[in-house]
Amino acid sequence: VFGTPYAPADDPYLQRGVVTGVDNQGWTRVQFGRSYNSMVVIASANYDDSSVPLVVRIDNAEGDHFDIRVDRADASTAAITGIDVHYMVVEEGVYNEVDHGVNMEAFKFTSSVTDEDDSWVGEPRSYANAYTNPVVLGQVMSYNDLNWSTFWSRGSTAADPPSADPPPSGVLYVGKNAGEDPVPTRAAETIGYIVIEAGSGTMSGLDYVAAVGDDSVGGVDDGPPYPYPISGLATVSAGIVSQTAMDGGNGGWAILYGDSPVTTATLNMAIDEDRLMDPERNHTAEQVAYIVFE
Repeated sequence: VFGTPYAPADDPYLQRGVVTGVDNQGWTRVQFGRSYNSMVVIASANYDDSSVPLVVRIDNAEGDHFDIRVDRADASTAAITGIDVHYMVVEEGVYNEVDHGVNMEAFKFTSSVTDEDDSWVGEPRSYANAYTNPVVLGQVMSYNDLNWSTFWSRGSTAADPPSADPPPSGVLYVGKNAGEDPVPTRAAETIGYIVIEAGSGTMSGLDYVAAVGDDSVGGVDDGPPYPYPISGLATVSAGIVSQTAMDGGNGGWAILYGDSPVTTATLNMAIDEDRLMDPERNHTAEQVAYIVFE
């Protein structure tokens, strides 16, 4: 699977795309035409309520490639039909409007904290840039633990998205969570995340729109899809969604929902949950951070 062409030097070297046929039986390698010094990968699964809950896993994200698979979050190892996974990749670093055309930072770090059912803490991080409306997206980027965990972010409380009021101050926590797993202990994992100013712009020659949407995205069992309106793009190629804040005490993660979830007018989503304590996938409405690319 090959990514999109890369941009000139002094650039985040954004790659975005969709990997098809990703399953839980082995790894799919995504190969690029350039090598990154330190890549940050973020990915979003696309499925619907006919699928079991699935968590995207990333490994070997280095140089000119990364590996991707999905893991079931229902205590079964049975094979699943391959699904689409949307991804973005950037070079780790700090970027600004004047020099790079985008106000963004991309970092990764080793997380030894794992949040879980009714315990939502995260790990504090500091902004490198000043933001008015920060959009935070992230990914568990390693496979040190065979058991899944999934990214989330928060602000001053677990129910608040990351804030920047007044910039460059604000509150940012990011981390990984194990939902309702009765054995929530996890090995330390690499967490990759980006912060980007909400709005529209151009990165690596590609137009994008980014925002934190309304607190209106419900669970897979609650009658999805849940749409956010999108505007400003003539075409679309990929979309990334991330859990930002956690209103539902059981934990969850944002997914792209259904056929053609990303259009020039609409981003269709849902919040999914594991099935390790109970079979239901109902979820309190959440807000979701997103970025959509032409």
